[in-house]
Amino acid sequence: MHNEVQQHPTRRIGALVLIRDGMRRVLLEETDYRKGLQLPGGAAHKGEQVADAAARELAEETGLRRVIAFHLGVDQIPANPNTGSPEGFNFICDGGFASHAEVAGLSIPVGASEEIRALVWVHPDELDDHVQPYMAARIRIAVDHADSGLRQPLLYIGQPADQRHGA
Repeated sequence: MHNEVQQHPTRRIGALVLIRDGMRRVLLEETDYRKGLQLPGGAAHKGEQVADAAARELAEETGLRRVIAFHLGVDQIPANPNTGSPEGFNFICDGGFASHAEVAGLSIPVGASEEIRALVWVHPDELDDHVQPYMAARIRIAVDHADSGLRQPLLYIGQPADQRHGA
C-alpha cells in the first residue's frame, strides 16, 4: 500500500450555500467568529454527506429549507496555523432563489442567534465592500456558474443527491 494512503491526512469539508433573491442579491451572514460577511454553511460532520451538511447548515443558520443536489465549485483552503483549522475543501452548493415570501420572512433562527449576528442581502457588484477578497472571488465564480447552468451534481456512491432524497 502507498505511504500516502496510510497517513490519512486530516482535512475539513465545508458545505456553503449560494442563495439569491429576485434582485439577484446573494444571502450572506455576519457571524461572531469571523470578520466580514460570508455564505451560510459550515463543516460537514464525520460521515455526513455534503448535500446533507449544506441543507442542515442552511436551515440552522437561516431557517431556509432546501434539498441540495448541485455544487457550483470547490474551493481548496490551506491550513490556518492561527486558528488551528486544518486544510480543507469548501463545496459551494446551489441553493437556488429565495421566494418573495422567504425573503420577507427571513430571520435568524433562535438556536443560531449566539453565532449569527445578521443575515444580509448583497449584490455581487458590492461583494468587495462586505467580504474578504477570496470569498468575493468564490461567490462571483459560483454566481457565474449558476447563471451559466454550470452546476455539478453532488453524488454519493454514484447516486445524485436529489434522487437519493426523492426531490
